[in-house]
Amino acid sequence: MTPRNIVLFAFASLLLWAAPEAGWAAALQTKALQTKAPYAFLIDDSTGAVLLAKNADAPMSPASTTKILTAEIVFRELAEGRLKLDDAVTISPRAAREGDAESGGSSMFAQANSSVRIEDLLRGLLITSGNDAAIALAERVAGGEEAFATLMNRRAGELGMTRSHFANAWGDGSPRQKVTARDMARLASYVIRTYPQYYRYCGEAEFTWNGIRQHNRNPLLGMNIGADGVKTGHLASSGFGLVGSAVQNGHRLILVLNGTRSEQDRANEARRLFEWGFHAAGL
Repeated sequence: MTPRNIVLFAFASLLLWAAPEAGWAAALQTKALQTKAPYAFLIDDSTGAVLLAKNADAPMSPASTTKILTAEIVFRELAEGRLKLDDAVTISPRAAREGDAESGGSSMFAQANSSVRIEDLLRGLLITSGNDAAIALAERVAGGEEAFATLMNRRAGELGMTRSHFANAWGDGSPRQKVTARDMARLASYVIRTYPQYYRYCGEAEFTWNGIRQHNRNPLLGMNIGADGVKTGHLASSGFGLVGSAVQNGHRLILVLNGTRSEQDRANEARRLFEWGFHAAGL
């Protein structure tokens, strides 16, 4: 994306989210839609209306939804020709160790010192939420996780995520890793609009690597509500969350939800809010 287009996107984003009480969004919110989730932000990405905002600008832990920004940075490298989908990445022992399922996190089960294509790492990142994939991509792009975190924060600033800070590529429980629901919706909207050729990975139903088949962790994809992405997250300390997107009749909603108590609560609440949102939009 050219500098001019980035400026235009930033301006459009300002109009989209800067005034959540404006226009018919305010009228909708007076209907007092409630959610049990501590953090929630639902926007009509097609019109710019904010349908629900609960603690939308309060800091929260992103957990594995961090990987949306990791993916955006890789997508940009691909779009600008610095990476290719077929480029091979050697999995470092650290990436394999930190991303091993036995360490308590999610994994695509990439083996240390093996060679994995960028495209497969993206699938491992976005479908199976592999911590190993996130670390391997960070090392490939920036040479190491610390340098990649610096890149993440620079990129977040360029995208207008002014209240978020990142400490690593995969979303561990670092107290320095904080985002807001509004910032994450802004990120999701940008990724969907800018990289449709790569965003499609977020909606793939499953991925098999090293003989291990895993289903996409996004519960929305099987609900027949038009969901096509983007990413879930979970930490014991912060609960279950997601950044989700769904389209009906060409009309896209984006939802950020965080802090629910269980996977089932997350799925139920997300579905309820999407259904309400599409109904409010007259679809």
